[in-house]
Parts: sequence; structure tokens; C-alpha cells
Amino acid sequence: MFLQIMLGEFYLTKEALRKHYFMKITKTLASILFLFVLSPASFAADYKLVYYSDIQPPELIDQLPSGLSLGDMYVRNAPVRSSENGPVIGEYFSQATIIYLDLKNQKSARAYQAEAVLPEGTLYQFDFVQLNHGDPIKEGHKHMGAIIGGTGKYAGIRGTYEMEMMKGGKSVKVTSHYWLGQ
Repeated sequence: MFLQIMLGEFYLTKEALRKHYFMKITKTLASILFLFVLSPASFAADYKLVYYSDIQPPELIDQLPSGLSLGDMYVRNAPVRSSENGPVIGEYFSQATIIYLDLKNQKSARAYQAEAVLPEGTLYQFDFVQLNHGDPIKEGHKHMGAIIGGTGKYAGIRGTYEMEMMKGGKSVKVTSHYWLGQ
């Protein structure tokens, strides 16, 4: 009789153990899901920022040999505006370094780096831009690149930007799509 009671308790205990392990697994999975939902990446949101920059003639830093060659740089500094011809809200600095030059076929490529200093922080941008060598960038020109970092409000930023030369060639529109909290 003692054996039957023990066996009966064993079966009850086995059922209780099943329920116990089921609850334990369920709680573990719920905890993992909860932690995933609260992770910093889950708080990342998509943002959009649009600003305009005046186009100033670039300064050419001519590396040897004399004349346009690999390593030559075009640098610019100009105001950043909240809208085309709007109030100045910051400034930008850019550097375009010739990294590929095929004079025979009139092709070139430049490593483009820019810093946009805005009231709430700074954005850092990078791209490689392919051009018909010798042709100035004209209205309608667009290129896209990466936002690789920032400061202030933009610390931890990642995203992309599109730069478009506006009608008349006096300014560019920069549209950034980015996220924070990575």
C-alpha cells in the first residue's frame, strides 16, 4: 500500500513538474522578449532633417604635381539655412579629395567629407562621388552618402543623406534620414 501511495504521489509530482517546467520556460521566454523590447535598438526611431547650404566657390589645395592630380582637395565653408534663402542656423565645412583621376576618359572620383554644425549638435557625412572630370556640379545633381556620426543631440547618429543642387546652382538641399539610440 505504501508503494501505491508513493507511486500515486510520483504521478502527481510528475504532472506538477510538467506544469512547473512549462511555467519556467514560459517565464524565461517572456523575460527574453521583454528584454528585447526594452533594448536600446528597439527605441531607435527614424527621423528626417532638411537644411539648405549656400554654395561658395571652393578653395583648391593643389598637391604635387602641379595641376589637378590625385590627392588634390577642394574645401568649402558656408552657411547652413533652415530653408532656401532662410535664416542662417549654422555652417558647414567640406572636403572633397580626388581619389581617382582618368584624364583620358574624363572621369574622376572624390572622397567627400562634410561637417554640418547645427544649433543642437554636429553631423558628420561621408561619400565617394563619381563625376565627369572637369564638369562643375550643375543644378539637379544629386548624390547620397552616409551619416557616420554626430555630437550633441546627434550623438550616436547613423543614417543617410541626399544632397541636391538647387535651381540656379547657388545652394544645395540636404535631406537626412537617420536614427539614434544604436
